[in-house]
Amino acid sequence: MTVRSALYDYDDFEECRRTYRDKYLYCIVRAHFSPDDESLLWKNLSSYSEHPFRYDRRIQERGICVPDCERFSQGVQLSDASGYDEDDTYVDLFRSCINLKLEKHYNIRAGTNIEIVHCYSEATAHPSYDYMEILFCIIFGQLLVFVCFSTWADLRIQKDQRFPKSYFSRSHTTRRERLLTSFSVPRNIRHLKSPVNSAIRKELQFLESFRFVQIYRVILLHVIVGVIKAPTVNPESIEQMLSNPAAITYVADFQNYVQTFLSISGMLLAVNFLEHTRKNPNFSINYFWDRLVARIIRLVPAYLFIMLLEVSINRRFQGGPVGQHFIGATRDKCRQIWWINLLFINNFLHTDQPCLIQMWYLATDLQLYAFSIGALMLIWRWPVLKKYVFAAISIWGLGFVTLIVYVRSIPPVMTEDLKLSPWYNFGHRYFLLYQPFYTNITVYFAGILAGFLYHRYRESRQEVLNSRFFKLVFYTLLMMQFFAIFSVSWVVRNQDTLHPILSAIYATGFKYNWGVLSTVIQLQTALLPQQSRFRSFFSHPIFVVLGKLCYSFYLIHFSIILQVVGSVKQPIYYSVRGVVSIQLT
Repeated sequence: MTVRSALYDYDDFEECRRTYRDKYLYCIVRAHFSPDDESLLWKNLSSYSEHPFRYDRRIQERGICVPDCERFSQGVQLSDASGYDEDDTYVDLFRSCINLKLEKHYNIRAGTNIEIVHCYSEATAHPSYDYMEILFCIIFGQLLVFVCFSTWADLRIQKDQRFPKSYFSRSHTTRRERLLTSFSVPRNIRHLKSPVNSAIRKELQFLESFRFVQIYRVILLHVIVGVIKAPTVNPESIEQMLSNPAAITYVADFQNYVQTFLSISGMLLAVNFLEHTRKNPNFSINYFWDRLVARIIRLVPAYLFIMLLEVSINRRFQGGPVGQHFIGATRDKCRQIWWINLLFINNFLHTDQPCLIQMWYLATDLQLYAFSIGALMLIWRWPVLKKYVFAAISIWGLGFVTLIVYVRSIPPVMTEDLKLSPWYNFGHRYFLLYQPFYTNITVYFAGILAGFLYHRYRESRQEVLNSRFFKLVFYTLLMMQFFAIFSVSWVVRNQDTLHPILSAIYATGFKYNWGVLSTVIQLQTALLPQQSRFRSFFSHPIFVVLGKLCYSFYLIHFSIILQVVGSVKQPIYYSVRGVVSIQLT
């Protein structure tokens, strides 16, 4: 007798729509099998499903062409195509259809727990426009008008000035001209490619390439997460892939991408702060509010636009019932908890089923930014506190975070729990360590310390680069990173037998080691001589342009993944080639 049943079983959606035309109704249903302790298959399914790297095979997701279901099933007749989400008639009908196949192929039955996830019909395929969609169209139309008018005005001014050399690289002298050309396409493109205008910014250009590399890796993993959530004809391939040591290491390493971002943010914050205090030595509390407001103004407009896109017009691109799993579910959740995102507290509230899975990082980063500016203000006002601030952060990172992991029984590393795949793995207990700003302070302050060291030694670089202590720290962290990479698969497979204290220590070390190592690499690269090939390569103008676009990539990438994966109408075949294809899309 087979150990596994079909996890996904979809009727042909296009055939259903062609056959019944305007009268078609297609529903996605999750059926929980009825427990049967005397059934060998049930016992095998239960045993098989206990492993976190496996789907719950006691649940089957069915895509049902409702008219066909009514025609072939025995029992309840379908009376009306409306009210499917409230009428128990549909539950009885779907149970009957599901059991016809289950009994024929697996000799097992669906129980009373039948969940109607979503139904798709001609009415849902072409819904009427609501106020959010109208608002988006108005705002998008206004932006198009601004862009066209601003570009026309800029070209007109260029013509009036008789096409001066490097026209788009120069700022206008009057406030009126600057306002008129603020949305100019050629001017903004040129601004992306414009060289930096200070020695410090030029030396730190390579950070843009570091940021872009991590963004690309984030997008790749989010593509995999999206594919894992999608219905597949070969879910066992995903199960086998995730149990592979290389895949375990890859998923566990995901939190290191965030540590790199935080380290870069901390380093740039410190350098900018120290440059400000050098030019303005007198303490001013206004610096805190000026920087915080500037940060929010930079983040919110594009963030708000993407949020509005998600809760409005995005559903128009939903081409079939599977799209509701992705586009529709995100839209519904964002309409419920949009305010949590805009208050930047979505890393604390509703973390198990978020609106846009990538946006928690913006909340964490802003909280760390505000906290760190406050700490730097204390150091500015009372310089003697500097060593105590850094010492306190180090103790917090090494001691209290370990205690948090131990007390709350947090797993040592991130893993992909396939039973959480409908929620993109959110709800995993490791997120208690992954998302809060207070568990990420240490690496952020490592970046701030690197900024202090860079600012202090940029005129005497060799003093740091030739330092035995600096080399010792670098090679020690490097060896620890190799140890972490090669040990994480074993730790994941044996975490249930590890002593809780050892697990907590490992979790803290794994979380922080790459972040601190990345910080040391950033500091070392910043202090390299100008002719260094390594720094020159990562400071290439193409990386600078891509780095400036990273925030836009970060905001929009998951919406694109939802559109691509959610556009499928039947279970897909999982393969590495398919993942790469979606990534390139």
